[in-house]
Amino acid sequence: MRILSQMLPRSFRHRLRNSFDSLYSRALPDKVTLGVLSQWTIATRTVHQNAIIYSGGVGEDISFEQELVRRYGVKIHVFDPSPVATNTIETANLDALVFKPVGLAASSTAKFSVGGGTGAGTWLKAGSGQSLACTNIASEMAVNGHDFIDLLKIDIEGFEYEVLEGCLAEQLSIKQLCVEFHDFFPEISRAKTTNMIRALQSRGFHLIHRHRHDHTFLHQSAL
Repeated sequence: MRILSQMLPRSFRHRLRNSFDSLYSRALPDKVTLGVLSQWTIATRTVHQNAIIYSGGVGEDISFEQELVRRYGVKIHVFDPSPVATNTIETANLDALVFKPVGLAASSTAKFSVGGGTGAGTWLKAGSGQSLACTNIASEMAVNGHDFIDLLKIDIEGFEYEVLEGCLAEQLSIKQLCVEFHDFFPEISRAKTTNMIRALQSRGFHLIHRHRHDHTFLHQSAL
């Protein structure tokens, strides 16, 4: 299969991928794509000035979060333990971003490995390296006095599975979810993603957009 893929022109593979992804996209009148490098497609119905928005993993690009702030005047709770994220947030100097330099995981600490970069440009991923402080969605909601989340975006380099399992186990009220599944990492199987998508769908999350590994789900309560 990989050999066949390599034989096809890149432009044709790109069109084929987009056609395949479109099968998973749901036509909604309020869908928009925001961001520059890290783009996410969302339904704007859950986003307004007082919306509760959590963003896990930002790396070197917060254009998605910046566009949400610019358009809707929202406040966003951001979580990322990597040096590159801390540098990005400090450079942006945006009061609307409530930043915690901790990871999102299932426990208070988790093992991270260097995903790439050096110095202030280092990004981290789930691994077997150093232990870093983490938090979970339920704890943050309790601390912030939130009973629900209007939009949760997680691009957390392999930790998304345990974080989502925790959200489902806690029966958290999340209206819209954007997630990148990192099954392109050698240690993560595609079956793990398939099982997670099925688990989300069984709890009322409808897949409204997919682009490669990025998925957007809208809960049935917001449809």
